[in-house]
Amino acid sequence: MVDIAGDSISMTTDRWLAEFERAVSDSDWSGVKALLHPKSHWRDVLALTWDIQTVSGADRILGALKSRIGRARASNFKTDRDRIQPRRVTRAGTDAIEAIFSFETADGRGDGVLRLIPDTNDGDKLKAWTLLTALEELRGFEERIGESRPTGESYSRDFRGPNWLDLRNSSAAYGDRDPSVLVVGGGQAGL
Repeated sequence: MVDIAGDSISMTTDRWLAEFERAVSDSDWSGVKALLHPKSHWRDVLALTWDIQTVSGADRILGALKSRIGRARASNFKTDRDRIQPRRVTRAGTDAIEAIFSFETADGRGDGVLRLIPDTNDGDKLKAWTLLTALEELRGFEERIGESRPTGESYSRDFRGPNWLDLRNSSAAYGDRDPSVLVVGGGQAGL
């Protein structure tokens, strides 16, 4: 493993993410390929391709990115400071630098995992061995958490009508309507 100090691990992953963002936004496909290890793997979960797929090999990843990245308009790739910081790990018997990152697309916000290993054919330059991109939430339909979470104050101020529990029980009973149902077949992806 290339010897990198703790602070440099974060700087290394930040630099890789910045180079990746620049290369995909400029459609610099040779620049993208230079960031991928020849034996790399990319798993996309709805973020950039609107599909759940795994692509292996730098050339195949490049082809998949070329066909889909323009519509996604991915940007703002950065390590997620609210999660575990980039660190050295051993995955599948391979020493790597692992970082959790966030990014944005035209459709929403995503998270990802990046693992860098040295490419012995390119002077031990650190390149992406595995890359995961996953869509976390759709723009305009963000999860109602934190400050966006409902407080229940609208129920506590109206003493004339039914209370929150009565409204909830009525809603769950579906006495006045049929339930709206969306069935999604996720197969082995576990959706």
